[in-house]
Amino acid sequence: MGDLSKTQQDKEGLTDGLTGLYNRRGFYKFTRELLERHKDKQFCLAYWNIRRFKVVNNLFGWQTGDKILIQLAEVMKEKLAGEEVTIGRMERDNFTCCVPVEIVSHEKWYNMADLSYYVGNVEYHFSCCQGIYQISDRSMSVSEMGDKARIAMETIKDNYMCSCAWFNDSMWNTILEEQKLSSDFRQAIAEKQFKVYYQPVCRAIDGSVEAAEALVRWEHPTRGLIPPGIFIPMFESNGFISILDRYVWNEVCRMLKSRLGQGLRVAPVSINVSRAEFYNPNLCEELKEIVTSHGIPVELVKIEITETAYADNPHQIQEAVNRLHDYGFLVLMDDFGSGYSSLNTLKDIPIDVLKVDMKFLHGFETSQKAAIILEAIIRMAKWMNLKVIAEGVEDKKEWDYLKSVECDMLQGFYFYRPMPEEAFGELLDMMGGGSGKEARRPDQKIEKAVFDEFRLGNFQADTLFYGMLGGMGVFELTEQDLEIIQVNKGFYEVVYENAQLDEKDQVINRKVEGPEADCLIKKCREAMETGRMQQVQIHYHRRDDVYVWLNMKIRYIGSRGKRSLFYFAVDNIDEAKKLEEKRYLLDYSTALLRFFDSVLRIDYGTGQGEVIHSKGEDLWQVGEKFPVKGFFDAHREEIDWIDCGPAEEIIENKELLDQKLSGSRNGSFSVCCKVSGRGPGKNDFDVVSVLFFKVKMQGGEEEYLCCMKKA
Repeated sequence: MGDLSKTQQDKEGLTDGLTGLYNRRGFYKFTRELLERHKDKQFCLAYWNIRRFKVVNNLFGWQTGDKILIQLAEVMKEKLAGEEVTIGRMERDNFTCCVPVEIVSHEKWYNMADLSYYVGNVEYHFSCCQGIYQISDRSMSVSEMGDKARIAMETIKDNYMCSCAWFNDSMWNTILEEQKLSSDFRQAIAEKQFKVYYQPVCRAIDGSVEAAEALVRWEHPTRGLIPPGIFIPMFESNGFISILDRYVWNEVCRMLKSRLGQGLRVAPVSINVSRAEFYNPNLCEELKEIVTSHGIPVELVKIEITETAYADNPHQIQEAVNRLHDYGFLVLMDDFGSGYSSLNTLKDIPIDVLKVDMKFLHGFETSQKAAIILEAIIRMAKWMNLKVIAEGVEDKKEWDYLKSVECDMLQGFYFYRPMPEEAFGELLDMMGGGSGKEARRPDQKIEKAVFDEFRLGNFQADTLFYGMLGGMGVFELTEQDLEIIQVNKGFYEVVYENAQLDEKDQVINRKVEGPEADCLIKKCREAMETGRMQQVQIHYHRRDDVYVWLNMKIRYIGSRGKRSLFYFAVDNIDEAKKLEEKRYLLDYSTALLRFFDSVLRIDYGTGQGEVIHSKGEDLWQVGEKFPVKGFFDAHREEIDWIDCGPAEEIIENKELLDQKLSGSRNGSFSVCCKVSGRGPGKNDFDVVSVLFFKVKMQGGEEEYLCCMKKA
């Protein structure tokens, strides 16, 4: 294991204390030396992982888990003894080794994938999976070689029929695409690029809207609409799904609260809970807290779970559903029939509504067996007092059949596609009796005389309009330009925070220019095409070089030839935006608290750090502030940096930290240290992982967050 003696390796921190193999630093160092010594020899780099190792620790405890890791290390050292290799333990149950290509073809290599371990008198078998990268470019860092082997391993981690995968370039392209989307996630959350769409659920008997399902769409500024099938699995694997789920849940509750507050009609909305969430023991309490914090009745929010989640974790799902019932939630099982269905599922889990996937029964109108199965599922559900929703209904034949077999509710493109919040609100506003396929309201036109009053100037002298409360204006759209025709006194107050009458000449008959012009023109055209009011928020750059947030409601008035008039109602929402961003930062840090012990905000403008969330298990208290510069000088004897050298210069210097963040793949900077003096013994210490990254807020400002976790 390298040219240095074992004692020297330990002294320099190059070996893993548990297994005696190289640690990450040692593996990178000695692998590079191995490749330099044998420049004419072909090598592979392999990355190993023990499948379901977390289950081992949960069942038998950490001590048993450590013994299994030691056993795997001994097997690897024994099988590869005498060969030109390097072997290392990267972290937890992840191992890596660099070996000549010919060794990988030997049978003994693949035998290392199977482990046996005795607990008492019972023998347990554990399987490993590995990814292999054949080194073709030696100028590449060993770290990047390991990344490629790990990527290959991840492709078969859940495939128990395969224990080994070789890296190819298509895997790398896929991971690069995923990394790009992951790096865009924080900005997407801050800018509300994720939009909640609502797909109505209709009564089978008449097609009227009964409820809706909340679905998330990513409206990426450069890539357009990204399907959830691409980003949802990725966020489930990297942990971002927790933040995205809570974002959607809060958006749904905000919409319901807003409509209730205005006295408008609402319908129950079901929210999806990803299967990864059910490993969170506080899930049910968090759902209840979100709903109650918005002050809406719990019966307006329904919870959807999938069969896949139940198959992965049946015991916890059963407990969670029972707790959700205790809190008053109704629970739906989504995608019944998609692949894991069984009568035991319905017997064991106390759900309230069954959603049957029509894709499972595609072609039922020509297949007698499919029709029998579908009718049997609906009848069985009714015997168990379950409501049934058939999802994926695409034509009238399917609707007629589902009515004939007494299905309760329907969902699908035949009735409604998923729609944005505003369109869903307008649908609820128009709802009455009947089929639920209401016609769109006709466009509102104006008489010639009214149009002339606006366009030809007579209306400009109307002091009644000028004195109306609130920001108001009339804008004209030609083929390419949007021009201001008339504004009232409130417009100046909202936009410029003053009402100088001489400003009228500076605004009237001016074209709308700047970055917001294209957005406003697009919204005007949407208002004209749909006949519905459009709404948009813009970050407006005033002439005094101040940015303010404006909310604009746009309604189409009418057209004459190639000219169209629009009514604008303008509100200054700058303070509300700041409060919203503050709430977002708190929600964001609350979600982070699932993974970290403390979340701190670093303000380099004031030089202050502030604790915004803490689990209360350390010395940090929420709201506690401290100076960033000089902090490490005061605690230098208590901190021992691990594997990274002193990091205080980077942390205390905004420019240096920005360089680290911009140079990293995922926009973060992580360090690890030992913090002493927190226990009763003189030699007590905690190993603390610290992660720094930036959150981009809606106004363009950036917040620096510091997350800490004890090892």
